Amino acid sequence: MRSARARGLRIRVGIALGEHAEAPERLWPAVEVAEELGYDSIWLSDTASRPGLAPLVTLAAIAARTTRLKLGTSVLVVPPRNPVLLAREMATIDVLSEGRLLPAFGLGIDDPVELAALGVERSQRARRLEEAIEVIRRLWTGAPVDYEGRFTVLRGVSLNPAPTSGKLEIWLGGRAPAALERVGRMASGWLASFLSPQELPAAADAIRQAAAKAGRAIDEDHFGATVFAASRDARHALEDPVLAMRRDLAPGDHCARGAAELGALLERFIAEGASKFVVVPLTDDLPRWLQEMRPAIAVVEGHG
Repeated sequence: MRSARARGLRIRVGIALGEHAEAPERLWPAVEVAEELGYDSIWLSDTASRPGLAPLVTLAAIAARTTRLKLGTSVLVVPPRNPVLLAREMATIDVLSEGRLLPAFGLGIDDPVELAALGVERSQRARRLEEAIEVIRRLWTGAPVDYEGRFTVLRGVSLNPAPTSGKLEIWLGGRAPAALERVGRMASGWLASFLSPQELPAAADAIRQAAAKAGRAIDEDHFGATVFAASRDARHALEDPVLAMRRDLAPGDHCARGAAELGALLERFIAEGASKFVVVPLTDDLPRWLQEMRPAIAVVEGHG
C-alpha cells in the first residue's frame, strides 16, 4: 500500500516564500497571513548570487514575530559553510523559536555564477555536505565532540545551547541516483523537487534500499515533495522560468492553477506515498494567494 493517507501518515503543507522574501514590505504581510490562517510552515531558499533575504537571519526574525509557524530551509546550501558555526546558528534559531526549525540541506544550484560566488569546487560539494552533516549532528547532542575529517578538525568542541529536542532532523533533496543514495545513507527525510507523482515510488524505494544497506531506515512519514501553484486567474505565472528546469516533466505533474488543481495534485502525490509538501506560490499577491489556497490545503491536511 503506497497511499500516505491510507497508512495514517500526517499530511502537512508548507509555503515557500521565494521571491516574496526579497523585501520586508512583501515578507511581513505574507508571514502574518500564513500564521493567521493556520499554515503549517514557512520555507526560505538559499543563494549567494540571486536576490533574496538570507534564510537563517530571516527565519530568526520570523520566529520572533510568530508563535506557531514552523521554519524551514528549502534548501540551505551547506558545502561553503563552516559546520560548527552553522550548527550554532541553527540551534539558536531552534531555541528562540521553541523547537520550530525544520532544516533541509543541499548542495546548491548547479549554476556557474553561483558556484563561483560560493568558492567551492564542484568536485568537493558532496564530500563537504556529508562531512558537515556528521559534524552538525554530533554537535547538536550538546556533548563534547572530537572529530577529524577532511575539512573539519575538532578537539573537545561542544555546543550550548543545543536544539530544544537534543537533535534536529536533517532532510535532503535531490533525485539523481547519488543524491537518493545519500538520502538513504544519511538523511532523516527526503524533499523531492521537479518530480512527478508517478516517479516518486521508484525514487523512494531507492532511498529505502540505500538506508537498509547502511543499517538504518527512513521514517515513512518523512517523504515529501515540492510543487508549484498559481492563482486560478493567473495568466503568465505558469510560464515562470523556474518551471523549465526540467523540460521533460509535464507541467501538470508538478504545477497547478487554482486551489482545486493544487488539492488534486497533492492528492496524487499522497496516493504515491508522500505526506509532506512545500508549495511554491507563483503570484504577485501572496497574501491573496494564501487566502485562495487555504481551504483546499486544509482539506488535504484533514482539517477541512
